[in-house]
Amino acid sequence: MNLSSIAIRRPVFTVMMTVLVLVLGIMGLKELGTDLFPDVNFPVVSVNIVYPGAGPKEVESLVTRKIEDAVVSINGIDRMKTYSREGMSTTVVLFKLGVDLADAATQVRERVAGARAILPIEVKEPKILRLEVSATPILIYTVLGTRPLSELRKYADDVIKPTLEQVDGVASVDIKGGSPREFHVNLDRARVDALGVDLATVSQRLRMANLTVPAGHFDEGDREVSVRTVGELENVEQVRDVIVATAMDGSSVRLSDIATVEDSFEEQRQKVRANGVEAVSFQVLKQSGTNTVAVSEAVVARLAKLQKEFPKGIAVSQILVQARYIKENAHEVEVSIVYGGAMAILIILVFMLDLRSTLISAVALPTSVIGTFFIMYVLGYTLNMMTLLALSLAIGLLIDDAVVVRENIFKHLEQGKDPFTAALDGTKEIALSVLATTMTIVAVFMPIAFVKGIAGQFFRQFGVTVSAATVLSLLVAFTLDPMLSSRFSKPLDQKHDRWEGLKRPFVRTFEAMDRGYRGILGWAVTHKLIVAGLAVASIFFMGFISKLTGNEFVSSEDRGQFTVTIELPAGTALGESSRLSALAEVEFHKRPEVELIYATIGVA
Repeated sequence: MNLSSIAIRRPVFTVMMTVLVLVLGIMGLKELGTDLFPDVNFPVVSVNIVYPGAGPKEVESLVTRKIEDAVVSINGIDRMKTYSREGMSTTVVLFKLGVDLADAATQVRERVAGARAILPIEVKEPKILRLEVSATPILIYTVLGTRPLSELRKYADDVIKPTLEQVDGVASVDIKGGSPREFHVNLDRARVDALGVDLATVSQRLRMANLTVPAGHFDEGDREVSVRTVGELENVEQVRDVIVATAMDGSSVRLSDIATVEDSFEEQRQKVRANGVEAVSFQVLKQSGTNTVAVSEAVVARLAKLQKEFPKGIAVSQILVQARYIKENAHEVEVSIVYGGAMAILIILVFMLDLRSTLISAVALPTSVIGTFFIMYVLGYTLNMMTLLALSLAIGLLIDDAVVVRENIFKHLEQGKDPFTAALDGTKEIALSVLATTMTIVAVFMPIAFVKGIAGQFFRQFGVTVSAATVLSLLVAFTLDPMLSSRFSKPLDQKHDRWEGLKRPFVRTFEAMDRGYRGILGWAVTHKLIVAGLAVASIFFMGFISKLTGNEFVSSEDRGQFTVTIELPAGTALGESSRLSALAEVEFHKRPEVELIYATIGVA
């Protein structure tokens, strides 16, 4: 007893299995995230090291070359690029396709850690980053208000940043613009020379005085109490009172004896403007593998609650919400899927001229699509451009098997068989042909899931989704459709067709098409050489046409925004860069269609 026979003879079992598929699919759909593209990792690792105050030549000789020598011998490296600029060393390592990026990043991290001892002590802790599509900001806000930029920056650093970083899925919150608080120590060279103070000793004493370190523990009855030495400097007076040296007569030299200390701000190296108004901005980056829309909505909700606690004179303004574009794109594709499915059902109705057959065949569409959602959930996929593209492409394929099976059952009904026998015989007769057709489609799309490299990461979900939906449609065509045909079909009575008048024009059109096709087929059979020549010529002609088409990595899209990069000569001061950028911003504002201009000036 084959699958179709079981489905026909056990209708309750068939219906329950179909309901199970639908329920699992709906549950999977609720858990599916929405994103623009699949989670893709490029085989690129970058090493960023900050060397405050150093020029490009010093950065190259003291940092960049040593990092380059440390990581160049790692296996799998395709090529390496280094950039040395004032205060910053960047080493970009590009690995060969197929290299495990997590393992490659670990090796780079180990090599850089080994080279840390030979780098200048003033350099900041190296940052090793993997290049990921998901590493772009999903949200950008500006912090505006009547308060000074320094206060806005401090509030963003102390309140907004730690609050939003607690949201699940948020990797980091980066603050730009404004100037963080900083103590400025201006040494008096004459006093330093007079007292014989070593500048390196002064720097070391200040660093040691600004530390909070553990100091062991002591027992207090049945409790153990941890002890720490609090030494962080909080105000100007504490900094001035730091003992930095001992004079030749044995007296202590305080910092105030050889320097003036000011409570000021860091040197501004970057400016942010929104519609010409200088502001502080923060951008939210999500963790790798998390859902963009879900994280974005959670951050927006948390920020909305936080805004109620904002002090007077501070407000935030939304600049970029990547989730909005993702949801718009997903909605458009979903509408296309529904529209395509409706058109497919309409075409079936036109050609089959039987409402009952059309409805039975159409059941394959929602069952296959909804069932595919559960498979996507199990595999950890999201509703992105590739999976939705797969479903929209598969819409025309999902109903093919059901149409072929139903058409063959209909043929047996025309021979006078009862619906039960027609469903059994019709499905059995066409089973191998339908199976071969479906496996052909799977054989075309499934190998896409095994493509290597970056393209493979994009198209893996596409190939699996199409194949899964097609296999589900085959199961529906072999189970649900024959069962419905055996229960809801009626023996045909050509003499009493109430819709005969409505069908007559379509029947005549189809008969004319049959006659036309019969004539073309007869001519092709009797002129084999001509047909073969035309076929070969079309291959060469299409090859020529294909050279005229363009190519790109992903299809272009219009988000209603564009990015302008202005590069000025090396050494241009921040103030001059800001002035020139302001001129460009004014020109953009003159265009009536421009709503918002967000400008970042200076080195990121």
